[in-house]
Amino acid sequence: MRITRILAVLLSALLCAAPLSACAEVLKLPMDFSGGTKPLRSYEIGLMEYEDPSIHVTRRSEHPILPDGKETRLYALRVQIADPSQLRTTSMQGFDKIGRVGRIEVMANRVNAVVAIGGDYYCGDAKRFVLRQGTVYKESMGAGLDLLLIDEDGDFHIILAEEHPEDMDKTVIDGKKVVNALCFGPALIKDGKKNENLASAPTHCNPEEQHERMVLCQIGPLDYMVVACAHRGLTISEMADMILYLEPGVQQAYNLDGGISTQMLFLGRRINNTGLKEEDIRKLVDIVYFASAYKPD
Repeated sequence: MRITRILAVLLSALLCAAPLSACAEVLKLPMDFSGGTKPLRSYEIGLMEYEDPSIHVTRRSEHPILPDGKETRLYALRVQIADPSQLRTTSMQGFDKIGRVGRIEVMANRVNAVVAIGGDYYCGDAKRFVLRQGTVYKESMGAGLDLLLIDEDGDFHIILAEEHPEDMDKTVIDGKKVVNALCFGPALIKDGKKNENLASAPTHCNPEEQHERMVLCQIGPLDYMVVACAHRGLTISEMADMILYLEPGVQQAYNLDGGISTQMLFLGRRINNTGLKEEDIRKLVDIVYFASAYKPD
């Protein structure tokens, strides 16, 4: 009898000690532009890591030596999320607006981004298809561009230009709703294999020249990586090789707007191009970001 009472007391103590984790909630974020929950500083692990019950981000930088003997610099953030709604997009003043620009910090702060990167400059080319947060803002798409579709489960689907994405239904893929579409390119890696055909690169991407690049990758279910190269820069082919060097298991990798638009934030802090003067930092029209969905008790 006494043992039963002791066990009951212990069980009660355990239940009372657990409310922080048991009563906390991981949300499904709304399909709009309201953003995520505010990341909590108590979940920062120095300058290199953030982990709350809904998102885990680790940061690394590398200085690989290329075949020509020269060094480049890579910045990478590995992002694992609990719900696909945490991978999101937003723009400075709405995707129905053209040319409204602002600092990446302003957009990231407005939506409580844990990680934010420059997007695909959706208004920069009349050929681009625009679907963001479940809404189509521009239906037509010109030929000759690779397309990245992100479905409701957070999975990436790369449609190469040779597959004629301009002629297909881009709101549904493999029976799942498309939540975001990115139209810049080219594809670097599709289904785990390097894409060798660079004919679909936008003209201002200059795939054979060494430039700063920004790449959005999927490694596995709800497991992603964003990678920027800086300073010396890389060709598109070299960038694909560097992605596989950082993470051989990458399944999909897609190139976004680069050059001085290559901008990456982690918890509001700029990761690359930190040496630029304020007046030299390019303002952007849109971002891709990862948000926390953790609501403490």
